[in-house]
Amino acid sequence: MVLILDRQHYGKPGRDDLGAGADLDGDGVVELYEREANLTILYINAAKELAESEGHTVYVLDAGWYSSRHEKAIEIAREHPDDMCAYIACHLNAGGGTYSLTLHDYRSRGGERLAKAVATEMSTQIPEISRHLVRAASPEDWTNGYNTIKGIYAGPGNLSGVCFEPLFMDNSEHQILLRPEGLLRLGQILAEGCIAWGAV
Repeated sequence: MVLILDRQHYGKPGRDDLGAGADLDGDGVVELYEREANLTILYINAAKELAESEGHTVYVLDAGWYSSRHEKAIEIAREHPDDMCAYIACHLNAGGGTYSLTLHDYRSRGGERLAKAVATEMSTQIPEISRHLVRAASPEDWTNGYNTIKGIYAGPGNLSGVCFEPLFMDNSEHQILLRPEGLLRLGQILAEGCIAWGAV
């Protein structure tokens, strides 16, 4: 299995975009270390470490417009025609929700299966969150999430993608998972879900 982890928001040309933020330490200021893209890298690194320890190939993308990252993922998948390739648009959510969310392209059966595999691992290993949603993203529904993965569908059949939004940064009950040990768990669970998907 090939795992392609995209640290989204970060690395957009000419943009200082770190995604959502939350005042996690309660000092009234959202610091750089409390911004989405500076937290997702911790679970990305954990997912990478676990997947590589089990013999899988991992790529981390962190530069360019999302369209160019999708093109890179397609290129990677074509270089690994005999491997299942999972592309993960890595995010954290905001807006006070109470669930984890894994989105797949509405056109993609492989993406739906990947999303369900990740959500299954989340539901069995993250009791701090009561609901783990899988939804189809399209130009009409979950459109922001759709834009994070829409170019992946143009790739070869061994490539599938999801947008991973494991928690809400501004939900106080979820914030325990934003500690280093929580982000480590999230990354390991993400990798385990992808590995389970690739083994079928």
